[in-house]
Amino acid sequence: MNGGFSISRRLKRFVALCAFAGFAITLAPVALSANSGAPYGLEVKPTDSRAPGCLSISWKVEDRGKVAFFRVYRSNNAHGNFEVVYSSESNVSGSGPMDYIDTGLSDGQVYYYKVETLGSAGNSLGTSSVQGCRAPKGQAEKKGSGPFKSIVISIEDQRIYFLEDNVLVRSHLCSTGVDSHPTPTGVFKILYHEYLVISEKYGNAYCYWWMGFAPDTGMHALPYDPKTGTWVGASSLGRKASHGCVRQAVADAEWAYKWAPDGTRLDVIPQHYEPPPPPPPPITGGHASRGISEASKTWYLAEGCTSGSFNEYVLLMNPHSETAHATVEFMRSDGVVVAQAANLPPLSRYTIHVDSIQGLEDTDVSTYVESDLSIIAERAMYFDFNGRDGGSASSGVPSPSRTWYLAEGYTGDSFDEFILFQNPSDVSTVAHVLFMCPDGKNLTRDYEIRPHSRFTLHVDDIPELSSAQVSAMVTSDEPIVVERSMYFDYYGRKDGTSSCGVTEKSKTWYLAEGCTSELFDEYVLIQNPGDEPGRADVTFMCGDGRNITKQYNLLPHSRFSIHLDDIQEIANADVSTIVSSDVEVIAERSMYFETGGRKGGSDSPGVTDPAHYWYLAEGYTGGAFDSYILILNPEDNAASVDVGFLLPGGNMKSMNFEVPARTRFTIHVDDMPGMSDTEFSTVIHSATVPVICERAMYFSIPRN
Repeated sequence: MNGGFSISRRLKRFVALCAFAGFAITLAPVALSANSGAPYGLEVKPTDSRAPGCLSISWKVEDRGKVAFFRVYRSNNAHGNFEVVYSSESNVSGSGPMDYIDTGLSDGQVYYYKVETLGSAGNSLGTSSVQGCRAPKGQAEKKGSGPFKSIVISIEDQRIYFLEDNVLVRSHLCSTGVDSHPTPTGVFKILYHEYLVISEKYGNAYCYWWMGFAPDTGMHALPYDPKTGTWVGASSLGRKASHGCVRQAVADAEWAYKWAPDGTRLDVIPQHYEPPPPPPPPITGGHASRGISEASKTWYLAEGCTSGSFNEYVLLMNPHSETAHATVEFMRSDGVVVAQAANLPPLSRYTIHVDSIQGLEDTDVSTYVESDLSIIAERAMYFDFNGRDGGSASSGVPSPSRTWYLAEGYTGDSFDEFILFQNPSDVSTVAHVLFMCPDGKNLTRDYEIRPHSRFTLHVDDIPELSSAQVSAMVTSDEPIVVERSMYFDYYGRKDGTSSCGVTEKSKTWYLAEGCTSELFDEYVLIQNPGDEPGRADVTFMCGDGRNITKQYNLLPHSRFSIHLDDIQEIANADVSTIVSSDVEVIAERSMYFETGGRKGGSDSPGVTDPAHYWYLAEGYTGGAFDSYILILNPEDNAASVDVGFLLPGGNMKSMNFEVPARTRFTIHVDDMPGMSDTEFSTVIHSATVPVICERAMYFSIPRN
């Protein structure tokens, strides 16, 4: 503060606080010795902020009334070559340390200082001893410690701009220095915070919420006059009015003081400042995927897209203790096949960004994976499709089939439904699609699928199916692969889902994920493709162990929907579902949600059998991603579940969980030790009783 401000800072602050609170303080006089204007007790150390390139220099004099000026000298050599780096008047009285903040230093470099004081006639009163210190490396801008904060002060605007990650978060008026005492311009850092600094140089003004950024200069509240109990200069905000400091309204100064940590970058510029335009809103949403109970040497993924704003990822998981060698073939709509090799380290997760592969930069694509060892494959996509942004994921299927079922489907309102066909064979085939509506009415359409290609059907384009809830059954002359994607705006929850078809009907289906809390809407979709009506007993197993069973009648050749939020007994619950029917059916689950500011939807088909092993290739906890593992224990005994998280490169984290009988259990992976900010795959082993497993993810992704 080089003689201008709060030379005896702690003492002055104590007096001011007492005065502010209405207490009277009497200070005993300090005895001074003769000829005591020489500096002593020089101390050089890093600033309290630990900001890079900054050192604090302080010293004492016994009779400051004799000191009219001082000079600070600096050198890289303790024995000579000192140069003056700062000089200032010292129009103060009293005792205590004097100080100066030296900035712009090289991180890690050792600097040496000495101080000289001078009388009113310019005569030297003495020079201190030499002291040195190493300039610290900064701590304030480490990645991962929150948003990067910065401040811009525009002299022309007389306004301060506060930014986080280069996005304006607040702006308010200020008063900078008048032309005869200008505020210094340049790049600075907030060096230290002081609740109160007293300007002895300028009439003992009280400067609250002080943030020092240059010698004798700081940001602070309007000066406070303790004699009158008033704040001075409010009418001058928006005009130059200070002796170089930056004045702010009291409430604004308090906010800035609490918002800006030590080390915050501060730019003082003479010209007008135009804040950068706000970035577009992030892509938000969520997706879910059922677990895979058996690894396979082959995997098929019918859906995929790299065009426009689509980003596609293929996720491969190697659960073996040796390297797996895979070939991945991407089949475009025009019949072109692009292949690449993938070597999967032991016990690892492996990611392929499909958009980055030459020849696949702007296309619809299906995927075929073949490996020398049994592995697991999934696909995830993130997109902004016609204003509906989000993400979707689906597990692969191990083989083509001549029959596929899709229980979910909707073409009404702001929903777009697509069915994706992958023909991996060498010959063309015809896909026969039977659409089933809730009233039992059916519609059939046929489509030719070329060899080694992907084909897309936009269901909304079929006139008879406009604004329809619809299930589908696909049969074909040659084995193919079928998925369904939907893009939607569900009451402001914009996102998309994708789900592989299932190849077998069953009388029993399990759905591990589910939620009916305030901002979640969950639906269970049941497709009865048979010729006979049926009855489904649907049991809902909650996280607290409650089990609720309801009965529903199913028409033949129809689709049936259950809105779980309408069931009073399971309102506001985490819930798994078991569908037991007297006829063979297909079951899926759809959810639409808002959680943590992330709006979207997810979907997954059920599985027909519990298992002791489950695999999930996808998983991520970095950025604004939250990953959850959902486990359903449908048995009457508790399950001891070992969960292994396989990381890129082959590392693995292992944990054990006890899952109570007939209960839904949730693992928030982001909260697990060692699992923050990482990609991962998951292997689950329940040694005691078989269970069901799914994975759900919620995310917010900045746009490019």
